[in-house]
Amino acid sequence: MNLFSRADVQAGSTLSIRVWGILFFSMCWAAVLSGAPSQQEVERKLETVQDQIHKSQFRLEKGRGEVGQMERGLRKLERHIGQLNRELDKTESTLKESRERLRALGARKQGLLEQLVRHRGMLHAQIRSEYLYGGQEKLKMLLNQQEHTTLGRALVYYDYLHRARLHAMEQSREVLQAVQEVQAEVEEEEDRAGQTRTALLSQKQQIAEEQKKRKSVLERLRTSVSGENTRLSSLEADKKQLEALLRKLQAALVNIPYVDQGQDFRKVKGKLTWPVTGKPSNRFGQKRNFSHRKLYWQGVFIPGRTGNDVYSIFHGRVVFAEWMRGLGLLTIIDHGNGYMSLYGHSQSLYKQPGEWVRAGERIASVGNSGGSRRTGVYFEIRKQGKPVNPGIWCKRPASSG
Repeated sequence: MNLFSRADVQAGSTLSIRVWGILFFSMCWAAVLSGAPSQQEVERKLETVQDQIHKSQFRLEKGRGEVGQMERGLRKLERHIGQLNRELDKTESTLKESRERLRALGARKQGLLEQLVRHRGMLHAQIRSEYLYGGQEKLKMLLNQQEHTTLGRALVYYDYLHRARLHAMEQSREVLQAVQEVQAEVEEEEDRAGQTRTALLSQKQQIAEEQKKRKSVLERLRTSVSGENTRLSSLEADKKQLEALLRKLQAALVNIPYVDQGQDFRKVKGKLTWPVTGKPSNRFGQKRNFSHRKLYWQGVFIPGRTGNDVYSIFHGRVVFAEWMRGLGLLTIIDHGNGYMSLYGHSQSLYKQPGEWVRAGERIASVGNSGGSRRTGVYFEIRKQGKPVNPGIWCKRPASSG
C-alpha cells in the first residue's frame, strides 16, 4: 500500500526546492559578506576621495592668487574651530556625567549619614536603658537565684545586640568612606574637565576672533575684484567641484556594499524630518540673483542659530566629512540606491567617513563656515548625483531640542 499520495510527493518536492533555494541564497549572501571590505578598507577608500578633492581645491585656490591664499587660511581656521567644538562637546558631556555622579553620590552619602545617626540613636537608647534597668535586672536574677541558663541567655542577648549595632555602624563607616573616596575622585575629574573646558573656550574665542579678521580681509579682497561675473564664475566652479566630488564618491561606493537594515530610502518619500529646526529661505530650483546668466538653487538654505544640532534625515553611511570651498564643513551621507544627502556650512562635524548613522542622529552643528554670510545649513538631496527637491521628501519639522 502506498503511504504517500502524489500531492504529498509534490509538496515534499516543493518544500525541498524551497529549502535548497534558501540554502543557496544563504551561501551566496555569505560569499558576498566574506568578500565585503573591512571598515578600515572603507575608510581608506573614502579618505582617498577626500585627498583627491583636497588636491582639486589646492589647484583652484592656486589659480585664484591672493583670494585663494585667504581661502586656504579660512579653511585651516574653520577646520581647527570644528575640532575644538568637538572636543568642547566631549568635555561638556564629561562634566554633565560628573555632575550626575556627584548628585547620586551626594544622595547616597546623605542616606548613609541618616542611617548612621539612627544606629547611634538606637545604640545610645540601648546603653541608657541598660544602664538604668539592665544592671538591676541582672542583680535581681542573681539574688532570686534564677537559673543559670536564663541568665546566660540574657547576657548573650545583650552582647549580641551590642555586636550587631557596632557591626552595622562599622559597615556604615566603611561605605561612607568609600563614597567619600569616589566623590573625591569625581570632583578631581570634574576639576580637570572644567580646566579643559576653560582652555578650549579660550582657544576657541581666540581662533574665532582671528577667523573674523580673516573673513573681513576675505570680504575686502572679494569686493575689490567682485562683480556679477566674478561671483557667478566662483559659484559655477564650486558647483562643478561638488559634482566632481559626487562622481568620485559614487565610483568609490561601487565596491562598498551598503547595509540597509531593512530601511529603503525610496519608501520614505514625504515622511522625512528636516535636518534642522526652521524654514528654508529659498525654494528648490529658484533662480539665484544674477541678471545676465542663469544659476539655480540645487538645494535649500535653512537659517539657524550657531551651535544648534544638525540631524541625519535617514539611516546611512557618512561618505564625506571635510571642508569644501563654497560649502565649508560639509557632511555627505549615502542612503543606498543612489541617494545621498548633503549638509553644508557646519560649525563642527561629529561624524567621520565610514561611520553609520541613524535617522535623527546628530551629525554636525549649525554654523557659517565656507565664507557664508548667514548662519544656517545648506541642505541637498541627490539621486544618482542629480539634485532633487528636498521639500518633496522632508515634511516633518525637526526637533527643537
